[in-house]
Amino acid sequence: MYEHDFCEYAVKKKIGGAYLAKLVLAMLASAVFVVCFFVLILPAVGLFFGAIIFTLFATLMWYLSRFAAIEYEYTQTGAIFDAASVYNKQYRREQVSVDLKKSARLVAPYKNGRIEGGFAPKKIRDLRSSPDVPHAYIIVYETGDGTEAVLFDASARMVENIRMQVPSVTVLSDGLPE
Repeated sequence: MYEHDFCEYAVKKKIGGAYLAKLVLAMLASAVFVVCFFVLILPAVGLFFGAIIFTLFATLMWYLSRFAAIEYEYTQTGAIFDAASVYNKQYRREQVSVDLKKSARLVAPYKNGRIEGGFAPKKIRDLRSSPDVPHAYIIVYETGDGTEAVLFDASARMVENIRMQVPSVTVLSDGLPE
């Protein structure tokens, strides 16, 4: 296996103001529910139905808590670029897999919300750690339904490995982290 055949890179999603506000609002709603449950609902429906309602609520809170800490993992093996979301370091969800040699049309820095080369993808998957990350890259690729794109946080090694696989569509940028 050659040195440029494999690269793995992971970033933690930064919590923005809107996401943090939703989290605080959910905690306040949970506190209001618990108070209302013990004061109003439990005496009205009885212990059995109260236990069922409380169990459903606790299950919902457990399910939603899985999405509190998100990481994005980028892997390049040969000419295949894979990106996945990892929730709470336990649950992995594959987001995209691109065969760079067969379907990549552009690999370039993503600056000021513009895509170079006149591409207008139907769907853009944003897998960056935050919207204002300075070293974001975009991969524009062809699918059966048209052109799609994926945004990701680039490292110097990842871009170099991609450039070794598809040099004709890769645009380089300065200042990438190792």
